[in-house]
Amino acid sequence: MSHEPEAYLDDSQMLTDESTFCFSCTPEKKCFTRCCYDINLVLMPYDILMLKNHLGMNSGEFLKKYTSVHVGFGSGLPVVTLKMEGPYLKCPFLEEGKGCTVYDARPGACRTYPLARMAKRSKEKEGVEEFYYIVREPDCKGFKDCKEWTVKEWKENEGIEPYNEMNDIFGELLQAKTESNIEHLTADQIEIFYMGCYDIDSFRQSFLEGPTLERYMEDPEVIERISKDEKELLKYGMRWVKKKLFEGGCLACGSACSTNG
Repeated sequence: MSHEPEAYLDDSQMLTDESTFCFSCTPEKKCFTRCCYDINLVLMPYDILMLKNHLGMNSGEFLKKYTSVHVGFGSGLPVVTLKMEGPYLKCPFLEEGKGCTVYDARPGACRTYPLARMAKRSKEKEGVEEFYYIVREPDCKGFKDCKEWTVKEWKENEGIEPYNEMNDIFGELLQAKTESNIEHLTADQIEIFYMGCYDIDSFRQSFLEGPTLERYMEDPEVIERISKDEKELLKYGMRWVKKKLFEGGCLACGSACSTNG
């Protein structure tokens, strides 16, 4: 049995866009794809959107087949994780000898590795301040005989920015929940959160196709935009959840649609 230390965040150095680090993950390295086993991979809303589209599935089908969901002990919110397979808890999208079968749509956490992004928000400043730490794993050989990157170069190479953008909108929702002082959601509220953030095809059907007053009270230009662009629909869905559950109303009509009474 190995007595190697577990993976940890190396917080000895806080990295910004111009900071450099050395890393390469290539098939000839002995540890290649080893990090795709026995992991607790939390899927963010944009991860689910990209994966279900890559696989040609609707969000409900994807969530049922590939994920598990639980209510977070601390947050009280639904948390979606990727369901691992077999006795060795292999990522369902890993093909032995070939690697990741969904590489172009891989989750943001996979793209960012070996970095871990930290995002800070404050009422005094608009936007998000970000920095990174390196994730250290005992079996990872990626830091040996490797290429040097700046953090900015790594983000561009791995296509991370769209994921960060969407995760920041999700972060606004989580912050609104904290500031609302609402500790526990009802079952109906959990369903609203799950649909608006994760099950985007159900949200589309409910909001854009169902008999909901909220749609008719929204600006027609907004409805047209979110009808044509699924990324915009997801942004709207997350902000709809934030307003509906934690700010006392819906996006279009404010407090009139409150569900917190």
